[in-house]
Amino acid sequence: MKTGSRLFRKLALAFFMMVGGAMGDAVSPAVADVDLSKLKIGGEARVRYESRVGATFGAAGGNLSVPSHRIRLHVGYELTPKVSFFMQMQDARFYGSEADTADAGGFPTVTSANRNGTGLDLHQGYLHVKNLVAPGVSLTLGRQEIFFGDHRLFGNFNWSQIGAAFDGARLVYARDPATLHLFWARPFDSEGRVATSNTGVPFPASTDRGSRDQDLYGAYLVVKAGAIGTVEPYLLYLKDSRTPGTTTSIFTAQAASQSRSTVGLRLNGKGGGFDGTAEGAYQFGSISSGAGAPGDNLAINAHAEAVKLGYTATSLPMTPRLGLEFDYASGDGDNASGAHRGNFNTFDNLYPTNHFHYGYMDLMAWKNMVNYRATLDVKPTPDSKLQLDAVIHRLANARDHWYRAAQAVYGTSRSNNQAASLGREINVHYWVTLEEKFKVEIGYGHFFAGEYINKARTSGTALINGVAPGGADQDWSYLMGSVSF
Repeated sequence: MKTGSRLFRKLALAFFMMVGGAMGDAVSPAVADVDLSKLKIGGEARVRYESRVGATFGAAGGNLSVPSHRIRLHVGYELTPKVSFFMQMQDARFYGSEADTADAGGFPTVTSANRNGTGLDLHQGYLHVKNLVAPGVSLTLGRQEIFFGDHRLFGNFNWSQIGAAFDGARLVYARDPATLHLFWARPFDSEGRVATSNTGVPFPASTDRGSRDQDLYGAYLVVKAGAIGTVEPYLLYLKDSRTPGTTTSIFTAQAASQSRSTVGLRLNGKGGGFDGTAEGAYQFGSISSGAGAPGDNLAINAHAEAVKLGYTATSLPMTPRLGLEFDYASGDGDNASGAHRGNFNTFDNLYPTNHFHYGYMDLMAWKNMVNYRATLDVKPTPDSKLQLDAVIHRLANARDHWYRAAQAVYGTSRSNNQAASLGREINVHYWVTLEEKFKVEIGYGHFFAGEYINKARTSGTALINGVAPGGADQDWSYLMGSVSF
């Protein structure tokens, strides 16, 4: 081991000991027995400037430019050949979000209050056990990233400065040619003593009951299909026992008071310069239509499909790749009127990474949508990539709403809306690695307003971002730099 590496590990270990000592009464003497060869330390610093013009398509406001950052530092340690732990801290924030606006004079002071709900937090922290009970069986307990396949239903949402992680448990059994993932996670707990006080010693109040949670259960199987691809069937179950309508509406992602099962299949393959994936999912169960309604008064009947095909010409300069993609997710014709007739047909996108699937401008979720996409990318150098991207966006059902990438309602359709064409999107991106660890990205996107937006302006058939649109287009751009070790 090099001297510099030893010095770095010792300094990093001293830092974590100092932090641990500041958080507790004392550092355990066992720390002195740490074997540095079993210690892994790393981190990331990522800074991004992002601009969006015309989020309301020409109405007043809707323009934003903001810098942000994400700083991550992680440590992992192998306690025994079978047992290890991992901890990853992160600080994610918009610049200026923690200024103390109550300060009346001169420059605003910086406060420790977490103004924007992000800030310093534990992104991942878990215990990992290998070869539990039998060879190939592993168990991960704690906060962890969970993602499968193309991240369409479960992703780590790495584009976000915060990212996505789950508090839960995952059991994995790997035996060639298959790997089975079984997991449970709790995204939301609304019991008063958990959601508000979090003293570390839960004790129920007189108003608490032990069933107002949101829980996720899943089984995901990956089977190798020779050397060219995989077959991946899965079953997911979302159980939400929160009171109907009090925290979310039926249009909200993972809405309160529902039991939703998702059964799906993903096929993935590559060979002869071609690459492709096909995925389909069907959802069933029951959901509450809103406040005052029982939790099972609507039957869920929804589905989604996605197909991607690409070809890479490895013999040509800059190895160009041409890709085509089709995406569909069902909607509900009663959503605009609110007069649901026993069924709810809007597909739920669950916990995805949508950013790189349905247009980089993040204007579409896998939810009441029809997308057609073409992509061309080339590699000017081994350390860079240039990509051109074109997408056609449509609604699957014109009387359901338009849901953007975060799955929030972006366009509120009214009952007289018949326009399904949202618009067209083009994107240009360039990625390059400089100085080994330093990565730079730059991108620009333009959205051409379609019939849905124009009819909303002239006929009042919809609201965009809560207001009547002005009929203009939308622009988005960003510049990002990152280092990792």
